[in-house]
Amino acid sequence: MNTPGLLGTLVLFFLLVTVQGPRLSDWFFPSKCPRLRENCEFRERDLCTKVKPCPSNQKCCVFSCGKKCIDPQQDICKLPKDSGPCMAYFIRWWYSKENNTCYSFVYGGCLGNNNNFQTQAICQDACQKPRS
Repeated sequence: MNTPGLLGTLVLFFLLVTVQGPRLSDWFFPSKCPRLRENCEFRERDLCTKVKPCPSNQKCCVFSCGKKCIDPQQDICKLPKDSGPCMAYFIRWWYSKENNTCYSFVYGGCLGNNNNFQTQAICQDACQKPRS
């Protein structure tokens, strides 16, 4: 067996995957949706389906009480609070990575981002790290 040749091939393969970015690496190592089991107060409207797919860098994942487009390589819990442009009045919860705490906020009912949870408990399950 030609070990130096095999090693060189492996190094080139990993360099190619790294340089090509998420597109190629997802083909070889598919990204997974976040695993989160939550007790939802209600099921939310699905924002993606087979008929309404997600943008190419995102996956349709069951997350936070409904199907949502999520970038599996992005940390949802690092996203800022975003009420969205609509004017509804929904009390929701967002996670502050800086304070390791979930806070309530008013969600307008559309757009915003995925750092947006129905309850404090769901927010904590998804994002909060145990205090050491």
